Amino acid sequence: QRAYLPFGGNTAADAYAHVPSSGQLTVESNAIITAFFEKAAASDSDFVFLSGDLTNAGTEAEHILMVEKLAAFEAQTGKKIYMINGNHDLQATDIDTYRAMYYQFGYDDALAYDTLSLSYAADINDEYRLIAIDSVNALTGAQGLTDERFAWIQEQCEKAVADGRKIIAMMHHNLLEHFILSKKIHTHGVVNNDVALAELLASSGAKYIFTGHTHDQDITSYTASTGDVIYDVVTNSINGYPCQYREVTFGNDVVFEEKTIEKVDTSLFPEGLSQEAVSLAAENFREYTKKCMWTGLRETFSSYLSPATLKSLLKLNEEENKDFVAIFDKISTKLCTAVKYPLYEKDAQTAGESIEALVKANGDTLAQSNYTDLIDLVIEIYQAHCLGDENYPIYSTEVDVLATALTAVLNYALADLSADEYMIAITFICSVLEVEVPSWVISFAGSGMSKMQGVDMLVFDIRGAGTRFF
Repeated sequence: QRAYLPFGGNTAADAYAHVPSSGQLTVESNAIITAFFEKAAASDSDFVFLSGDLTNAGTEAEHILMVEKLAAFEAQTGKKIYMINGNHDLQATDIDTYRAMYYQFGYDDALAYDTLSLSYAADINDEYRLIAIDSVNALTGAQGLTDERFAWIQEQCEKAVADGRKIIAMMHHNLLEHFILSKKIHTHGVVNNDVALAELLASSGAKYIFTGHTHDQDITSYTASTGDVIYDVVTNSINGYPCQYREVTFGNDVVFEEKTIEKVDTSLFPEGLSQEAVSLAAENFREYTKKCMWTGLRETFSSYLSPATLKSLLKLNEEENKDFVAIFDKISTKLCTAVKYPLYEKDAQTAGESIEALVKANGDTLAQSNYTDLIDLVIEIYQAHCLGDENYPIYSTEVDVLATALTAVLNYALADLSADEYMIAITFICSVLEVEVPSWVISFAGSGMSKMQGVDMLVFDIRGAGTRFF
């Protein structure tokens, strides 16, 4: 609706203060969704699959507006929409009400639906059967396949195989990890029972599952014990940089085309946005979406850089991680301080308070770049992942600057630890990064190796993991 909104999305007192900390384009969503349906109407597609989060807060007003848009699209184009719910959609709505509201967008064609969730199965043509899986725990908003829901999915797979149907699956949460540490970085991003579900779907002949939730643009695969392969196709949100969707053509060859919302009608933006923001959106919508994500994510990532918040993010248990907790309390202030330093000495307000200075103290050189600090660099890497183009070579500027800076920051933070404390810290870091503890760590105390050499080797080991990280 076109109305003034009291935005207050973040603490930035500038033209992009309306952007929420997620970086998502929530206030611009009406214009973006309108542009998407115009493109979908003009395409050669037969169906539209929506993999959840059709609303932001799951309110009745949001659902009513969305149902109106979906119904108008089907009436205008004759194309069938199939949808499944996301975690945002059930924040203020129960499953029975939700199914009734969205009945004509999949449930009306359903051969079966799960009474305990919003899952359903429907034949979309003479060849393919869609199994739409509700991956949401309605009580917590987290990913949640109960035993009963899993049994229902298994039953539908068996029926599809018996009927000679090819299975296409769809759900909101990712089936697989799409980047290293994604389960730690994006909590509840991957569905629970992920391996069991991947085994079931792949062995039942499902080649593709379409997912959302994590706002990535990525395809990854799982090979079942039977040798069958399933591809998890996660597609970016159209309400976040770079506002992408996919067109998929099935046949002897399956063709994936990435499409982008390049232009929107800014007259559909709500009142209250700055003229600078609206002008950029009208002139270069791609650049506008990137600016919005950068603004929001700086807010988010900056909020992480305090000892208390970082301790919470690491999920440090006072009992289980007692030894490391004591060490973390000792190093966390130095660590958070160093991470927030500007990358280059020219940008430091006080001499020596830059990552470049820490690198020099480490006997190394920091490659020159246009990044201002580590947050800026991390956002660039994350945005590349959302764009689906995160292929940074191991010795690219981005990886080189990140690895060199990480080495210097860790050396600075760990410098005051004893040999025993240092070994505990390195071992914990390896467990978080899911890399094996190097053999040199085990014998560190008596090896004569300096702590600086130890961190250098650790980061080299991590960097050597290659595409697991980049």
